[in-house]
Amino acid sequence: MTTKAIEVLFITLGILLIIIIYRLVLRRLSKGQVVHSDFCTLYSLETNPVSGVVEFYFSTPIAQHVEFAIWNSTDNGKTLKNEMMAEGGHIIRFDTSDEPNGMYTFGIITKEQKTVKKFEIKN
Repeated sequence: MTTKAIEVLFITLGILLIIIIYRLVLRRLSKGQVVHSDFCTLYSLETNPVSGVVEFYFSTPIAQHVEFAIWNSTDNGKTLKNEMMAEGGHIIRFDTSDEPNGMYTFGIITKEQKTVKKFEIKN
């Protein structure tokens, strides 16, 4: 009877050790995860195609460094803002009259994300 009790005790101890190791592995893997609630929200343009002055709108839930840029298929793009932005909504105005017609992308880049949307310039 005592050998049976010792076997049950070792099996129970083994199961507890497996559970503890499993929890430690999960804790280790969850370190450094991205907090999605800190992501900026980039809104699409109200009209597409655009001409003249266009207003881009995005919001950030926390104060953070944000780069806002426009790219086309032939160059590296133009950075319109590259600075620390306060929490809340932001409007960035851009005059498209000096740009050739065609498809473009605009987007924001932060430490944790890069979000890009398409638009067309037709002057």
